[in-house]
Amino acid sequence: MTFIRFYIFLIAITLIQIGVVLCIPHLVPTKDVINAIVFMTILTALIYPIAYMGAGKKDGYAFIISAYLTIGIRFIFSIFYILYYRYTRTNYELGFIFSFFITYIFYTVFEITSLTAKLRLDLKEKHSSNESNNN
Repeated sequence: MTFIRFYIFLIAITLIQIGVVLCIPHLVPTKDVINAIVFMTILTALIYPIAYMGAGKKDGYAFIISAYLTIGIRFIFSIFYILYYRYTRTNYELGFIFSFFITYIFYTVFEITSLTAKLRLDLKEKHSSNESNNN
């Protein structure tokens, strides 16, 4: 997946998530959850190039290292965001915590699937070239 296509999909899924949150204001603290969604969007937009560089290499080891690096960066920044939220609120809502981690998992899966889409294309090309060599 190209950078432009990734960022278009990123903006689209962010708008969809914000729309869903706005439809269920009685279940979650709307402002806090929207802030968390925007935080995850910005974080994903900033760390995607790191993972993309690893996926562009022909070495599978480089991809694994870059994917783990981006997952680790996302995890650390998410912990900091949760701690910031926890210590800046007198009472924090459980709905926010659940929606934050659902958003965390969603953006992580989105990033990994967009990266592995490129790997699947490379694998298909290798497989088809191997078939032609065997004939």
